[in-house]
Amino acid sequence: MSPRAPLCAALLPILLIPACSRCNADPADSDPPSDSAPPEDSAPTDSDPAPDSDTADSADSAPPCDWGQAEPGQLVSMALEHDGVERSFGLHLPSDYDCTPRPVIVGLHGYYGSGAGFARSTSRMDERIDELGYVGLFPDGLAMGDSGWRAAVTSFNDIDSHNSDGPDGPTCTDSAYDYGIYDNCPKEEAQDACNWGTSCADDEGFLRAMLAMVQAQWSVDSDRIYLTGFSQGGQTVQSLGWRMADIFAAIAPHHGFAANGYTQAPSNSVGLFQVWASDDRTVNGTGMPSADGMIYDSAEETRLAWAEAQGCVTKASAFPTAYDGIEAWTCQQHEGCSTGAQVISCVWVGGHTWGRTDKVNFALEAMLEHFAAHSFYTQGHHPP
Repeated sequence: MSPRAPLCAALLPILLIPACSRCNADPADSDPPSDSAPPEDSAPTDSDPAPDSDTADSADSAPPCDWGQAEPGQLVSMALEHDGVERSFGLHLPSDYDCTPRPVIVGLHGYYGSGAGFARSTSRMDERIDELGYVGLFPDGLAMGDSGWRAAVTSFNDIDSHNSDGPDGPTCTDSAYDYGIYDNCPKEEAQDACNWGTSCADDEGFLRAMLAMVQAQWSVDSDRIYLTGFSQGGQTVQSLGWRMADIFAAIAPHHGFAANGYTQAPSNSVGLFQVWASDDRTVNGTGMPSADGMIYDSAEETRLAWAEAQGCVTKASAFPTAYDGIEAWTCQQHEGCSTGAQVISCVWVGGHTWGRTDKVNFALEAMLEHFAAHSFYTQGHHPP
């Protein structure tokens, strides 16, 4: 078991590009009051004019610490350069941000999506994580091309879907849909039988650079960093969850699985909270081909691989939640994991959409409870 590499190790030359607008205040307004300010009980003399109300209001609204280009309570667009490409992500500092270390959630959008869309529309987590004091990071995948319909296609590099054959056989059927190839992928990929049409960018490196940048500028609890995503974002979570096991204390893929035969799990302590739907045919969690002909590892194969890697009991048992029965929501767990992590898989009766009703966002709430139960420190993997 290797100790976690510090995030600052990823701080290779990173160019921070001022893509956001803070926007409500001049940067000078963010500076804390000067130490030379008079004490509160000093009264103005005849020769000292009383401060005007605008000055007083400005002092009262000054942030308790350095926000940088962020705006607590708001989703602000940020950018950095990685691997010669400008990359963007949404940064959400909680409304009560006071420069004390905060847990972090990284959320990955689906095909055609955006970071802001994932936070506000797909998962609708932005307000909830604000209430709980999380920092939210919502990266944007790259576009397939520069013009036409290709400019509207966005995705992450989940790595494994670029393989037509896997340990368990082909990753698609003979009649699978051809999504085309990204401009940043090798041209020969067009000859692949199973072409998912996803980015070939270094998204693992991008996420590491993003986290390193955020850790350097804002106060982050590096023991409590979590990864989630939906659809193609969930598939990328499956891929990067074990590759970045030195960073994430727990992961939660929603409606996304590894390409057939490519599921892997880390042996160090990382929690898994997997969500899928029994009627989802866009990304089929049963192991049968999806509607577009792509074949993924099943939810069962995934949880069993994680149970083995985390040293858990092989046989699954019921895992009660406060949301049981809502849209037939039910969860299983593999108990007794020697790493101290939890391996949980939840299913509900629905299609290819985030698990919620008009009244309760059950997939989000259950996931957040799972995240709250995991940190590298309590799981015995705090770095020296």
